[in-house]
Amino acid sequence: MSYIPVRRGFTGPKGKMGKGDPYHIDLQLLEALPIADRVKAVDTLANQYQSIGREIEFSNAAVSGRRWNPSLDLSDKVQLLNQAAQAHSHSRHPGWQSLDFYVPFKGKSRFDKGSVEDASIFLPGIPGGTVRSNTGGGYGYYSEAMDPSGRTVFRVGHGNIDRPEEKAELKIDANSTEGAATTTPGASTDPKEFLMGYLLGTGFAGQPKESGTTKMKRQLVQQLLQPAQTIDPMQLIASLPNPYAV
Repeated sequence: MSYIPVRRGFTGPKGKMGKGDPYHIDLQLLEALPIADRVKAVDTLANQYQSIGREIEFSNAAVSGRRWNPSLDLSDKVQLLNQAAQAHSHSRHPGWQSLDFYVPFKGKSRFDKGSVEDASIFLPGIPGGTVRSNTGGGYGYYSEAMDPSGRTVFRVGHGNIDRPEEKAELKIDANSTEGAATTTPGASTDPKEFLMGYLLGTGFAGQPKESGTTKMKRQLVQQLLQPAQTIDPMQLIASLPNPYAV
């Protein structure tokens, strides 16, 4: 099954995102879905975040600081998925796996100022299905992805209630394929992420193959997007990769 990353809101501060720590994201996956499809759903989100310079970083104690890498073997991803779901012990929902994570900029952690605030929240949409959003229940601004039969398969929540999407319900094109986020509702318009994609020329869909030059540009953009600080230009240049290295 293919999934489409659809933006549904933004991470929010305390008091605006329901219960829990500010700027984190809670993803729920239906356990009746085959484990390989659940992994593919998380891969879809991770690839989307990577395309805008971010990474999924888990936060619950047993998996704190670990990041989702779509390039790992399926067995490794299954193990991490189950460990992250098991670590979500403070809130269980029968029939569902729940994951708590942040999406800091690559090279930063969730503890770095400016790395996770107001980040886009994505949900795996299902071709031919529907995405619906609402607010409440301690889940802040949240969304659900339904398959063509109307079964709810994914949920994502703790979005900023002051920054909902324009449309509360979306139909996902039945002919969409994974990586087609640029033609689906929900393409990122977050200023930081839009600037990142524009300057790098990577857009917002799929996981581009990053050349040495693009990597250098990304690191420079990430520096520019961070809060003002004293930067030694020579130290910054020395830390960048050689774009002409093989």
